[in-house]
Amino acid sequence: MYSNKLVRKYKLSITCILFVIITINVSCRTTVLSTVTNIETEESKPNILFILTDDAGYHDYGFQGSKDFKTPQIDRLAASGIFCTNGYVSASVCGPSRAGILTGRYQQRFGFFMNPNDSQNLPKDETTIADALKENGYKTGIIGKWHMGFEENFHPNDRGFDYFYGFLSGNRSYFPLPKKMNKKRRYKDNLRHNDSILPEASMDFYTTDLFTDKAMEFMADSQKSKKPFFLYLSYNAIHGPLNALPEDIAVYKDLKDPVRRITGGMTASLDRSFGKLLDYLETNGLRENTLVVWVNDNGGQGKKMHTNNWPLKGFKGAETEGGIRVPFLLSMPNILPENKRYDLPVISLDLMPTFIKLAGGNPSANPKPLNGVNLMPYLKGENTNSPHEILFWQRNDAAVRKGDWKLIDYVTKNELHLYNLKKDIGEKINLIDKYPEIAKELKKELSKWQNQNAPRMK
Repeated sequence: MYSNKLVRKYKLSITCILFVIITINVSCRTTVLSTVTNIETEESKPNILFILTDDAGYHDYGFQGSKDFKTPQIDRLAASGIFCTNGYVSASVCGPSRAGILTGRYQQRFGFFMNPNDSQNLPKDETTIADALKENGYKTGIIGKWHMGFEENFHPNDRGFDYFYGFLSGNRSYFPLPKKMNKKRRYKDNLRHNDSILPEASMDFYTTDLFTDKAMEFMADSQKSKKPFFLYLSYNAIHGPLNALPEDIAVYKDLKDPVRRITGGMTASLDRSFGKLLDYLETNGLRENTLVVWVNDNGGQGKKMHTNNWPLKGFKGAETEGGIRVPFLLSMPNILPENKRYDLPVISLDLMPTFIKLAGGNPSANPKPLNGVNLMPYLKGENTNSPHEILFWQRNDAAVRKGDWKLIDYVTKNELHLYNLKKDIGEKINLIDKYPEIAKELKKELSKWQNQNAPRMK
């Protein structure tokens, strides 16, 4: 017979062993569950398709009431989400607008006031949307127009993008480049796949359609990799030159203005591309887990392209509403309401913090303070305050908007104009003499903001 002491020792040993086994088992289960949760979280992160169009007219879409152009696919996107009626970009021309979008910061903070010259690049100490989303596990891509610097080491693959298919310059032909052309111009305009220059002479394409096809390829590759994607689809449409496919021009053969017929053809190709993208997302089960955002880079180019910015005053390059207020749409089924208008001011600087938060990141952790806000609580109705108390712009002339009031400082003419946008969206009635105190307050705010900006890049 065993002694009581030995029995107690034996029972204690069994208890310890069982405790260790249970502990290991629970620990293993916890580790496995944690790993599974991480995998599920990574795979279930929402995709982000950000579409940026170029120089398009504010009124040139069906959902905006255009009588000239029919855009059923763009209207389809508008009906599926939120149209921000007071949607702005941070600049009235291409390059600075893109610099603001990509950094979530007023581009004047780092001196990016004008379109880039040969030596002007997006500074390396500015974090891009692609940098931030890549850190959060995203496959990042840009297709189309870059316009953020021509020098080596400032190309998209050096700025957080895993994939680049497009061109470096601000505009180019929509068709393959000729065999003989200026070497410097070819360097900027030629299509590239990452850092490889493509043999355009042996290719046949129209850039809008080509970039759409490449976008669908990128999304397919991302699905295979089991990673969420961020795709910045930067169309050159409908920036000049006036290039459209004959069959698209034919759609608008009844328009009297020959330039308007071509602009309409370019818009038709763009509309067709929107439909292809939406069809792809739906067919491949991606639509409900993809935020689709569409913004135009600045106001329509009225003089050359005969775009229509009604009811806004002015065109691209101006600090009037026609230069900076743009189509601004966000759509994500079951997350954002459908067919809704949001009337408080938002700006393209808001996209970076919105995307970072959606990806599970922290916008406040950006190395430099962001000037935008996460729009989701506002668009979903969780926050009924205005996203912004005040907004600023400056290229040559400068502007500031606070509430319904907007002040434009025409530096070149040494004039101040004051408008109430709620009553006068067309900026027809200058109220500077009637409300001098409001103008004085806004000018003070504008000067304070200007003093925080960097010197202009040269």
